[in-house]
Order: sequence, then structure tokens, then C-alpha cells
Amino acid sequence: MKDRYPDSKSDLFASFIERCTNLAGPRGTVAMITMQSWMFLSSYEKLRASLLTKQRITSMLHLGARAFDSIGGDVVSSTAFTMTNVPPEARGTDRTRAGTFIRLVNGTSESEKATALSTALELRSKDAGFHLASDADFLAIPGSPIVYWLSENVRSAFRNGTALGEIAEPRQGMATADNARFVRQWWEVSRKRTAYECGAREDAVASGARWFPYTDGGEFRRWYGNRHAVVNWEKDGAELRAFERSVVRNPGLYFRESLTWSAVGSGVPAFRSVPAGSIFSNAGMSVFASSERLAELAAICNSAAAEMLFGAIAPTLNLGVGEIGKLPILKFAPGSTHAVSRLVAQSRSDWDSAETSWNFEGNPLAYNADVRNAVTSGLDANAQDVSD
Repeated sequence: MKDRYPDSKSDLFASFIERCTNLAGPRGTVAMITMQSWMFLSSYEKLRASLLTKQRITSMLHLGARAFDSIGGDVVSSTAFTMTNVPPEARGTDRTRAGTFIRLVNGTSESEKATALSTALELRSKDAGFHLASDADFLAIPGSPIVYWLSENVRSAFRNGTALGEIAEPRQGMATADNARFVRQWWEVSRKRTAYECGAREDAVASGARWFPYTDGGEFRRWYGNRHAVVNWEKDGAELRAFERSVVRNPGLYFRESLTWSAVGSGVPAFRSVPAGSIFSNAGMSVFASSERLAELAAICNSAAAEMLFGAIAPTLNLGVGEIGKLPILKFAPGSTHAVSRLVAQSRSDWDSAETSWNFEGNPLAYNADVRNAVTSGLDANAQDVSD
């Protein structure tokens, strides 16, 4: 596979796509039903580049999950398509010819998808799932995903914007390879042996602490939070570095202020501010820049527009540093820094109001002096009423 099909070696079905197009004649057409992963995943980027250069997608039924009643669950997501070989002399003009794409991913059974197909063919509108797109449209998007449903305005954002990776540093973090050994919840370890506010690796070594905050992904949460894990980084990670399976990536960025997100998700991506003092992981990848730039990027990445753009870059919503780095930035919104600071402060206050935060000081109703006094006064008045 590696020797004969280097562009499609990630999966056998992908190599069959390449093999079938090679078997077809100069203007031959191939019709196939395959998994949909080749349309989007970065591991098939070379295959897409080759197909969009030598072939043209003439039609596609994007079936998604549950296209076949005999296959239950959402594991198998498929697509049916026809692809025509384009000879070298015709590739310039054929690249701009639109193919027909019908989106049927929302149906949950064969019959629902068949009904949706009939509706799309009858109405021929985008709302009904009927789309026209050319190979040139796909090539305008980094990685050339087959995102046929995008509008021209979205495609122009990729052509005219500056990639986030050119503005900031999205980076992958540490992989301990044994979290049961090296990672704890903060309440499981001695607070005296934990340092929460080290600004650099040198500060961490000087503190003599064993445990340090660990950014490790987590549930959906924007602006701030999911700060409950700590990692063993005693003596600049001596024990972890000695563990043969661990991978210590980008240690020069440890303890710096950042913007993080969960690498794996099933819904809308969420970005959170991380103050200085944390080590980041491969599940809690991070972006590094100046404080002001991080606030601007938080505003952009948590926006509805970015959600739509991420849907084009990574439709599976498994966001790695490569996908984050491709996000097009057209401009920064004036005043976003102040707004983000307020949102981060509110989210942080909410996070710290729970006992699972290491900054928890008390229940907000009981801890807030004004509220406590008002409640106490009310109780005293009620007690007096009862005694009377």
C-alpha cells in the first residue's frame, strides 16, 4: 500500500478509489459508494489533491449515517459519487465546471433519505439540499475538503483572510502515555506540594512543588474553566521525561498564558482562556500569543462565524492544531479585548463558585456579604415574629 498507493494508504477503500480511476479510460467515469472520511480528514489530503487535479466530481449523494437500514448506529457514514477522468489538456476548463451534490445527512433511515432525495431533485434549492460546486471551489479551502455546501462569501474568506497559524502559535502539548500515574485531580494531592501560579519553568523548579495545573480538554465550556487536573512535573518533569512512552512536546511554552480548546468533540467547539501557570496536553491543545491577541482570537474563535468556518475546515469537529491554524482571520473587532475580559471574568466567577475549583471560597449565597446580611436580617425578623 505504501509503495503503490502512497496518497491513499490510510484505508483500503481509499486506495480502491485511486485504483478504479486508474483503470478507467481518459474520459472514463467511476461510480462508487464509500465511507465519507476521504472527503474531510487531513489523512486523505494528498488523495483529494490528486483527485481534484486528475478527475472531476460530476455528482454526489452525501448520505451520511444510517443510509442503510441493515447497518445500525452512526458509525458508518457514506457517500455515493461519480468521478470522471480529465485528460491534461482539459484540466483548466473542467476544473471550473460545476458538479451536482445532494446533501442527505439528516435522514435517519433509507426511506427518509429517499424522500429527501426526491424533494431535492424536485425543488433544486440549497434549502432542499441541492448544491452546485466545482473542483476549483474545493481547492480554495485549505486541505481541499469536499465542502460543497459553502457559500461564495465563505469561500472568499479563505481566499482573502490570513491563516490563524500565521498570526499566533497553535501547538500540541504533552502526552504522558500513563495518566493514571502522572495526572491527578487537584483535590487528590497535597496542596502544599502543588504550585498554581508559576510563570515559567524556572519558577516551577524553584518552587519545589510536584504538581502543577494541567490543561487537558474536557466538556463544552467557553471563556474559562475545566481547570481541575494537575500533572507531576517535579524537577522539570524528571520522572515523566524518564518514562519511555511519554512525549514532552513544546516545553518552552509551558506555564505561558494561552487559549485552549478540547481536541475531540461532538458539537460546537469551545475556546477558553488559560492564565499563566499551566502545562498543556495533547487533549487540551493551546494557542499562544500576546495577551491582547489571545483575547481577540477568543472573540473570533467563539463566534458563530468561526463555527461555520470550522465546519468547513474540519466537518468532523475533531480540531487539531493543523485545523485551528487554517482558520481565516479577516480582521480583528475593535473593543473585543474588553468584552472578552468581561466574559472571561464572568465565566471564571461561575467556575470558582463550585467546590471543584481550587479557588473555591464558599457558596456564593453564603459568601457574599451583602446577600448574607440580607438573609440573616430576614431570619432575625422571622424569629421575632415567631416569638411574638
